[in-house]
Amino acid sequence: MKQKTRNLILPAIIALIVYLLFSILREPRSASVGDTVPTQYYQKIVSLAPNTTEILFALGLGDKVIGVSEFCNYPDEAKKKPRFGALMNPNYEAIAAAKPDLVIVLEEMLKPENKFAAMGIKTLGVKHNTIGDIFSSIIMIGQACGKAELANAMVNEFAEKMSAINKQPRQGKRPKVMLAVGHDMAPNPDKSPANICIAGKDDFYSTMIDIAGGLNAYAGAIPFPTVSYESIISMNPDIIIDIVSVQTKQINKQVIREQWKKFGLLDAVKNNRIYVFSEDYMAIPGPRFILTLEKIAQVVNGELKP
Repeated sequence: MKQKTRNLILPAIIALIVYLLFSILREPRSASVGDTVPTQYYQKIVSLAPNTTEILFALGLGDKVIGVSEFCNYPDEAKKKPRFGALMNPNYEAIAAAKPDLVIVLEEMLKPENKFAAMGIKTLGVKHNTIGDIFSSIIMIGQACGKAELANAMVNEFAEKMSAINKQPRQGKRPKVMLAVGHDMAPNPDKSPANICIAGKDDFYSTMIDIAGGLNAYAGAIPFPTVSYESIISMNPDIIIDIVSVQTKQINKQVIREQWKKFGLLDAVKNNRIYVFSEDYMAIPGPRFILTLEKIAQVVNGELKP
């Protein structure tokens, strides 16, 4: 009964996300406190987060981007743009000297104060914690920069792909999935992972696991808990997905798999269902989240058609 209920609820959740976004964002949004989106769209944009940079280029606005953060490396054209500091520590003086008419940032960068507003620079703050936030960011940036129609079409396409993945036939019960997003690691295959941080009730990876046809092995309320060996054994996931960070990419994936095999009591280990992903987009809540969802779905649901 629970299985059937989840299969009915998830498509409704996807549809509700899209409906609410379009109804809420149909009206013009404010770029910052007291700054409304102008009739003349922005022409000189600084983007200070990888996800917002990817959205701008996906919307065909790369030529309007005059600078990015040090962490904006996709697409290749973004690498050629001037760098204006780190994500949470931008070079305010250099940005002011570039005279942008809009700076796009993550919402938390505007707290406790909007330093750009104090400098007379308009800002657009976007959220990035959930799939709904990704949709919202795309629509808001599209509205602000004259690409509202394309932004709406992009969100619709993503929603259709999500729905198609969720509707794929599957056999048996939903597998329990543990998705690791970071841990200590050594190049020695005899060492087991330590200080393991996993996707909990984060509404990003956890939602993708659900859409893909799995169940998050973690049942607690913490978004990204660090779990012990005993906790992992207790969860006993059917599938382990390890998204390795930039720092660990130099370690061979097979070595990482061998390290996970030290958790020999887990069904995921017994059935050889350990998957290691190193694609950079898997940690970026931007337009390429759909690729992350597809990869998760392919390992969760063996019946999934490419």
